[in-house]
Amino acid sequence: MISGAIDWFRRNNELHGWAMVVLAGYTYLAQGGGGYTDLSFQWISIYGFKLKRSDVQSVKAIGGLPFTLKFVIGLISDNLPIIGYNVKPYMLLMAGIGFVALTMMGIPALTGNFTTLSAAYLVIQLYGSSIDCLTDSLVIKKGRNDELDSTSALQSISWFMFGIGGSVFSLLATYLLVDLNAESGINLPGARFYNLLMAIFPFGIFALSFFVKEEKSKIRPGFKVLGQQLIRLVIAFSSHIFLVLRLVAWFILAGAARFSLTIPSVMFNFTYLNISPYIQTWIDFGSYLALSGGVFVYYRFFRHTSFRYIYGASQILLGIFGLLDYALVQRWNIAIGIPDVPFLFVSGVLVDGIERLQTMPFLIMAGQLCPPNIEATYFSVLMSLMSLSNYGFTIGQWIGVKVQKAHGITYDNLDGYGPAILLRVATTCACVLLIWLIPDTNAMNPTNAEFIKPTHPTLKAIFKWADLDSADEADVKGGSKAVEAVKQIA
Repeated sequence: MISGAIDWFRRNNELHGWAMVVLAGYTYLAQGGGGYTDLSFQWISIYGFKLKRSDVQSVKAIGGLPFTLKFVIGLISDNLPIIGYNVKPYMLLMAGIGFVALTMMGIPALTGNFTTLSAAYLVIQLYGSSIDCLTDSLVIKKGRNDELDSTSALQSISWFMFGIGGSVFSLLATYLLVDLNAESGINLPGARFYNLLMAIFPFGIFALSFFVKEEKSKIRPGFKVLGQQLIRLVIAFSSHIFLVLRLVAWFILAGAARFSLTIPSVMFNFTYLNISPYIQTWIDFGSYLALSGGVFVYYRFFRHTSFRYIYGASQILLGIFGLLDYALVQRWNIAIGIPDVPFLFVSGVLVDGIERLQTMPFLIMAGQLCPPNIEATYFSVLMSLMSLSNYGFTIGQWIGVKVQKAHGITYDNLDGYGPAILLRVATTCACVLLIWLIPDTNAMNPTNAEFIKPTHPTLKAIFKWADLDSADEADVKGGSKAVEAVKQIA
């Protein structure tokens, strides 16, 4: 296994250069800790500036817009090259402003009021969404012409490092942001310092960008080229929409079936098992490591495996591993001599590893589907569609509340928690009956699925114009499985 990992790194280093491999992992390592910057902003505002939560939530809602509109960032990057390049100049710009904003947020003298703090926070959100979009685009561009699936390899190392970042920063943030001796339980100087620490990452991204090689863009900005790019986007999107929506429908139903029992779980852990916040952090540390483990297992063994097999088997495993929660509630682990903390650690690792195994096929598939010259735009569009699957989690929370009420679960009474867990195990496994929703394909060959073929002469003429009219963009005709899908349409 170790020799295989070394060979994989050597292969990617030969293909793309050390800077690209390091940048892909380094960027996602930073993203693993990005959520705690969001938390530090909230705590500095509420406990430092004594503001209402509603005021803070208003700013956070605005801060979410760059992530919602990432495809706009992609559209600009894909169609407006700077000094001949689509990615590197934007990456340098975003990394620079991200470094400044994180530094300001970490120094009280530079963000001494809510207005300046909010401005820095919003810039950080723009930096995070832009770097995410640009890195994904660069990864897809780099891996497009490699017969050994290096797109999926670079994506896998990115998500692997995301899990590592989450595990490391979950520990670091707990010890920096939490102070149980303070009245609020919050360490405000630590919250400031956390942002200073995170400023290291945009600085590193800025430096690495100089060493990453990017081919010069063949795009000549103009309304005609923009129109052609938008038509290509429509062509690709129309060919993939049913494939993507069927997967999203599965995720929504599966998320609703595996409804949330977070509140009784937290109450049980802290009230009955006396698990301290610091111990819970170490359990979370293991869960993040499991995310990385799930990425490695998928890339090493399952990236060519059918979607139906992966989702069906993993859904059954999630149901089976859910029985570990029931065993904990019934205290069976104590009966066989396993302490609570190791038991919680192992069960969290197993469940989170399987959950990551479930998300990887879509992420890898999205990279395979992106047509040339619109990578940033199209990948962002696919990720926006994927975000619809979060409604499954939202519906699952609503169902969880109803289940808890039906079982009489309250802060003072957890007698119904065990039966509620068994019900969730049953509904989770029952989702296998809906496996027909999932396309019978795999992440490395997604274009085996169905496509829409336009028959109207006007549509055919538009598609032909978009694909063939510009000689300086002849490279869009080859080199990608996604392009083959476009050819089937046009």
